[in-house]
Amino acid sequence: MNKHFFYLILLFCISSCQPITKKMMNIEGVVSSEYNGQIIYLVPRPHPTPETVDSAYIVNGTFSFSIPADSAIYDIVISRRANAPIQRLLIVAEEGTLHTTIGMNSSSTGTPLNNQLQHWKEQMESAGEKAALLSQKINKNKKDNTITTILKGQRDSIYESFGDSTFCFIKQNLNPLGGYLFMTLEHMFNEQQANDLKRLGIEKWKPEP
Repeated sequence: MNKHFFYLILLFCISSCQPITKKMMNIEGVVSSEYNGQIIYLVPRPHPTPETVDSAYIVNGTFSFSIPADSAIYDIVISRRANAPIQRLLIVAEEGTLHTTIGMNSSSTGTPLNNQLQHWKEQMESAGEKAALLSQKINKNKKDNTITTILKGQRDSIYESFGDSTFCFIKQNLNPLGGYLFMTLEHMFNEQQANDLKRLGIEKWKPEP
């Protein structure tokens, strides 16, 4: 056998035997140390089972997870036993290190898609706060039809603007995150927006029922 050919075969065998490095995501979390000893859960969405939920103890106000970077969707939540006013945090499993702060207003930063998700979350919370204030004003002025009509128009404008932002966010993310958000928020889109997203193939990315 030609020795050059033998050498090529040997190189192929060596390279094919090398272990494949799996892409991973490391989650580094911070939470108030008053919850030391409590359990933080990493809950897959939308169909968690006891076998698929991961957990970690809070130690010195910190916790961590290491998971495959497979674009799966998760919630980070604290054990109900902690009786803690802590906001659950939606994240996407993508390669890199994600820094999370879990509290009354939880947040994350560190990977591209999660950074975008955090920005969308802040828009959602801002819209919700503005709409809630307008709802309070509507209730206080419910006897004045002129004022309530104006306030309701302003509130509807906030909802519409956030709906447009969400539509654009999903349109830019034809992936498991976009599919999950479309599944949970489809009701907020008008018929044209919903049809546009379906035409682009978003239903391909919706989680299985």
